[in-house]
Amino acid sequence: MIRFHPHFKQRLREERGAVLISTIFFLFCLGGLLSLLLFLEQSDLLEMKTQHTADIVSKGARAAGKWEYVDSEGKRQLRLFATTEEAIQNDADIIRGAREEAAILWQLNRSALASEAKVAHAIHQKGEKAYLYRQGIYHVRIETEKSIPIWWGELDAKVGRVSQSGVYE
Repeated sequence: MIRFHPHFKQRLREERGAVLISTIFFLFCLGGLLSLLLFLEQSDLLEMKTQHTADIVSKGARAAGKWEYVDSEGKRQLRLFATTEEAIQNDADIIRGAREEAAILWQLNRSALASEAKVAHAIHQKGEKAYLYRQGIYHVRIETEKSIPIWWGELDAKVGRVSQSGVYE
């Protein structure tokens, strides 16, 4: 049988309270760290989905409104049309205007973002700047906002992502 010194038993009784407090503090810190890591992962997922949606809208709009033709000198030219009406006026053969296609793609993909974020909206062509179409560029900015629960409350994550596609040679 093992016998402990009486001084050791007294010391062990005194340390039990300190060990308990240290353990609770450690668990509290560990919980806070895990909560922050989960917050970062949820905000990264929101950023990824927002960027993916922006890319779908800009590349789809560019593909729909792009017109390729050969000019009078025999050179291949590319042009981006904002609307189908504008393309018809120029006798262009396109699927749909870039802005019209972007609106359709945004409506189709908005619901996927709405399930993740409480607010989601898109700004097309930096506020509909016509010079971007003339340059063959389609630009979209998608902004989302989500409340992410963490251990001690909720934090608002605001994400803004840009995608730009052009008809370059």
